[in-house]
Amino acid sequence: MIEIGIGRARNPQSGLVAVVDDQVFDLATILIFLGPTDAPAPELLGDVLLDWERWSDRLLAIRDLVRADRERIPSLGSLSDVTLDAPVVPDALLLFAAANYAEHTIEAENSDWVGTKVGSGATDPYMFLKPNRSVVGPTDPILSPSDALMVDWEVELGVVIGRTGHRISADSAMDYVAGYTICNDVSARDHVQREEWPLFSSDWFAQKGYDTFTPIGPVIVPAAVVPDPYALALRLWVDDELKQDGVASDMVFDIADQIEYVSRFSTLRPGDIISTGTPAGVGMATGRYLVAGETMRVEIDGLGYQRSPVVSEDL
Repeated sequence: MIEIGIGRARNPQSGLVAVVDDQVFDLATILIFLGPTDAPAPELLGDVLLDWERWSDRLLAIRDLVRADRERIPSLGSLSDVTLDAPVVPDALLLFAAANYAEHTIEAENSDWVGTKVGSGATDPYMFLKPNRSVVGPTDPILSPSDALMVDWEVELGVVIGRTGHRISADSAMDYVAGYTICNDVSARDHVQREEWPLFSSDWFAQKGYDTFTPIGPVIVPAAVVPDPYALALRLWVDDELKQDGVASDMVFDIADQIEYVSRFSTLRPGDIISTGTPAGVGMATGRYLVAGETMRVEIDGLGYQRSPVVSEDL
């Protein structure tokens, strides 16, 4: 259950919403109940993230207000009743960590489509970018491409940045975290390697960059209500079959390591997302891939859930 989070309702009349104990509330409306303020209600998620220090406190106040006076405050419905968009700002960097859970690395090395050593004494994480245009909401369909037969799943803990920073040290990195969300790094394993480009080990863009291949959400949960992100359990089902069941403490490079590494190269800004890798249990390990008509169900403790139906691109 989501204790408190902020997101975007798809209905344009709703805009930004707060989710309290899995109930969805229009943010502008609930701010009226919270009391006078010297600033108007924000219309964009980016405005909230640019002033995250203040908004983190206000979200906690919203949680407390709803719990104290639930009957008086109108709800848009439960989390399952309201369609939410991905809580992603338009210009966000989407940085994903590869092979960042030891058991997942082992299963990749043993798979038919990798079959070689993934890393050898690495002292830094391996990161890649996904296109912002690949992002969809937490209940949107995943299009299974006509030129990909090995569409795979990867539940991941997403870290949302709340402050601008460059060359951030690991010691201070967690101060730059606004909150957490759920990412699913959908991947077409058909494109892991390309024989016509022997110099390059794999094609990350073709494997990861298809439209709809990055479900994110449902909300951003403030770091203030996640006392230990490494205690979070990550689970993914295909229909009713549990495929992934891991815990964030099994990361090889932790959140601070990843923030320190990526901020060496690119200034991090509010709204950027670092997706921190996936645990074991992906389809590549067994050769079992997604089929149109199936549904992925993704959950991380306290961050909510995703329900992503798989639909053929040809339909």
